Amino acid sequence: MLYAIYFIYGLCVMFYFMMAWLFYRKDKELLSRLVTVLMLVIGMQCLKDLLFIKPIAELDETDWMIITSSDVIAIPLYAFTLIELCSPASLTRRTIIIHELLFIVPFVLFFITRDIIYYYAEILEALVYGLCYTIWAAFAIPRYHRELKRRFSYTENINLNWLRAIFLSFVLMLALWIADSLHAGYSFEILYMSSSLVLWMFIAYNMYKHESVLDELYDGMDTDPTPAADATETEMSEIGRRISLLFDKDQIFLNPNLKVSDIATAIGTNRTYVSEFFNKEEECSFYDYVNRARIEYACTLLDGSDANIMKIAELSGFNSSQSFIRVFSKLKGISPTRYRKDGCN
Repeated sequence: MLYAIYFIYGLCVMFYFMMAWLFYRKDKELLSRLVTVLMLVIGMQCLKDLLFIKPIAELDETDWMIITSSDVIAIPLYAFTLIELCSPASLTRRTIIIHELLFIVPFVLFFITRDIIYYYAEILEALVYGLCYTIWAAFAIPRYHRELKRRFSYTENINLNWLRAIFLSFVLMLALWIADSLHAGYSFEILYMSSSLVLWMFIAYNMYKHESVLDELYDGMDTDPTPAADATETEMSEIGRRISLLFDKDQIFLNPNLKVSDIATAIGTNRTYVSEFFNKEEECSFYDYVNRARIEYACTLLDGSDANIMKIAELSGFNSSQSFIRVFSKLKGISPTRYRKDGCN
């Protein structure tokens, strides 16, 4: 058992430090910096635990509690990463300091007084904190996706569907950590560390692919001098006319990375007005509007050419054939292959 714990900790140390280096080199945005710090902290915690590993019979319970309780400083870093993913640019330095202090103070008090009430207070605090952010994320992720559809015509490498898939796993990780904190046993330790390592491999891969959405999501970053006040009926009508020309004549929807800002630049207005046009005048999201145009164009290709599905997806402005098939099936009720076979119009 002791050899197994050495092995899994060795893997964890190498993995977390490697991820810290990769995210440090990725870019200078806050999300990458948060993940870098989180990977460094987890890596240092694994290294710390590796140095203090000894047979269970030789463990002093208080010393073990102190070593374990120091890990709580990483818990807010998980929350900060989640916040930056679901609500980019909303995290403040004050929030970071306050949340970290919530966990540092009980640890310091426990370290100084050796009173185990502070240790259990930390565990209870971690449980409540984790549950609160679980509830928060359950609402924040759908809200984030709705905002993406207002601004982007694609979702590849910007959506958080992968986070949905592992969200319950985060809850499981928290439960395992609490169980591990309450019981000095290497069986729980191996289960917790192995599960965390596998999950973080998946999370890190998706985070590394995740594209920045900051410039597009926040109108406050727009350099367009046009004020973001509500457009008049005449202005909205003119915006609609220009957008129709872009779609009908220029076929701008064939750009696979089309964003609201591209439309705004092309017609000489700001993103707020363009978003307002789609949401109020067309009563749909920008994503839905663009992809409807792409699907109608794809139908003409399916009817009039022998190109394969992958090529038609590319020619119609989709980033992948999977996205094309998914959107086509949703809008037409059948797959592109079936559409072509049946000769539907």
